[in-house]
Amino acid sequence: MKRIILSFLILTFPLYAFAAGGELDWKTFGYRVAMFVVFVALLYFLTAKKVKDMLIQRTKDIEAALAEAELAKEEAAKQVKEYEAKMQKLQQELEAMKENARKTAEAERDGMIANAKKNVEQMKQFAQNMINAEKERAIQELHREAVELAAGEAEKKLIKEISGDKAAKILDEYVKRIGE
Repeated sequence: MKRIILSFLILTFPLYAFAAGGELDWKTFGYRVAMFVVFVALLYFLTAKKVKDMLIQRTKDIEAALAEAELAKEEAAKQVKEYEAKMQKLQQELEAMKENARKTAEAERDGMIANAKKNVEQMKQFAQNMINAEKERAIQELHREAVELAAGEAEKKLIKEISGDKAAKILDEYVKRIGE
């Protein structure tokens, strides 16, 4: 507080000294110059160290801020490089995943096609077996019907041709053969 009051008095003293109006002579002029020099000297001695310290501190603060900014810039550049490397790695992994998915899909598609072909072949074989079985059954049915028809026709023909004597003679001959 004392410094503030002293500084105020020193700053206002030249006002009182120069307030004396009148003619300007060399003595007054010399007094005024001397007062001005004293004022500047006092101002210098009272404020020079603080201003100098303030300017030095401000310079140090600016240098520290610049150094910190440079470090931050280097760190940011390093992080950018790291992120670019990570992005490149992720891009490669993504490409590998796409390739694996494509290969898996192709393998699955090939497996499904092979399975479908196998199923088609099995169905063809089953159908062929069914056709063959049905054909065999139809042939046997036709044989049976043909035998029945032939037996029926033979029976009709025999009944017409064979009379009572002939039937007895054939029956006797059949019995002899069975007995042998």
